[in-house]
Amino acid sequence: MDRRNYPRTEVSIPIEFNVRHPEDTEEPWIGRGVLANLCLTGIFFFPDNQPPLKQGDIRDFTFNLSHATEGLSRPLIIKARGRVMRIEISENHTCFGVAVDFLTGPYFG
Repeated sequence: MDRRNYPRTEVSIPIEFNVRHPEDTEEPWIGRGVLANLCLTGIFFFPDNQPPLKQGDIRDFTFNLSHATEGLSRPLIIKARGRVMRIEISENHTCFGVAVDFLTGPYFG
């Protein structure tokens, strides 16, 4: 049984992202990947490379969906502070999925 308060939208959208520590003490993790699903309380995406994250990390996330929003007057950007809920790793360690629960936001720009 799905206990979500908001519906989840399943998608497959190429993204660019920036993930940084809220206190800016680390270099941001910048990468590309695929957005798999999104709702008002969280996001799940597949980064192209192994994420330097672990369950419980709180980070500031920025997702740029400009490749999927061509033709709009401006690119779609999603920003939120979130907690990493889980990282899924394939058996051969070539595919990674990151589930994030939003703590603030999301803000769309």
